[in-house]
Amino acid sequence: MYIVSISAVVVNILSLIILLIGLCYNFKQPKNKAIYGYFMAGCMISYILTLSLALIYGFFGKHYLFSFVLFLCIISHFVIGKLVKYEALKIYTAVQIMFYVVSLITLLLSF
Repeated sequence: MYIVSISAVVVNILSLIILLIGLCYNFKQPKNKAIYGYFMAGCMISYILTLSLALIYGFFGKHYLFSFVLFLCIISHFVIGKLVKYEALKIYTAVQIMFYVVSLITLLLSF
């Protein structure tokens, strides 16, 4: 569980940094925006996978509240993706950052 938790924390921090860069930086060249998109997609996929592993270990370890919070953080990607419109992209990015911070706090409290 310790290795899974550490890797989930590292991936969570990396994904949080990538999202904050996208929120604060205004991309001028499409090439840079595409590269950023690839990094963001890779970080989100690894975030979902590592949080899923932490969720499974938490569920088998009888940490049900911990697992429920992580499940909500995982499913938030799909809910936000269904609701997002291009005009409100910054707002949804801020909401997604909030979920990343909640999952990071949950993971740090699980140690």
